[in-house]
Amino acid sequence: MNPLSELRRALITRLGEISPANGYLTSAGSRVESGWFSEVIKSSKSAYPMIVVQKGRDGPPEHGPTQLKLSRAFFVFGSVDAGIDGYEDALDDIEHDILMTLMPNVGRSIAWAPRGSTKINIGTPEQVPPGNGEKAATVLIPVELSLIIGP
Repeated sequence: MNPLSELRRALITRLGEISPANGYLTSAGSRVESGWFSEVIKSSKSAYPMIVVQKGRDGPPEHGPTQLKLSRAFFVFGSVDAGIDGYEDALDDIEHDILMTLMPNVGRSIAWAPRGSTKINIGTPEQVPPGNGEKAATVLIPVELSLIIGP
């Protein structure tokens, strides 16, 4: 399999582990989608809480003698439908769950990612309340995964 696709699928699979049965606060892992967030959220099959993995803009590759080190970027969106008065706690819960499931083990490879995955960087989360015609509150978490590819 293409290691780029394998990395994306591994991220989606990892986020799919979010459930109370696995010690998390939400069941958002039962609804993990991949695609453009604004289109997925408009879908008639959208249910909450949900997670959407959207491809971000990658960093430039680093060249080695026989390999490339890629910085693969993703936006991980967590969405909840909790109304304007109760969204903050629900949004904090899904943010916590996403951060905990992606937490890196410093100095170790990423156990859930394919071979060649060397590092995960988690950017600053940004919460957005419901409004502007959207009923869901959302947290956006930038994620960058390093992947070494070569012959």
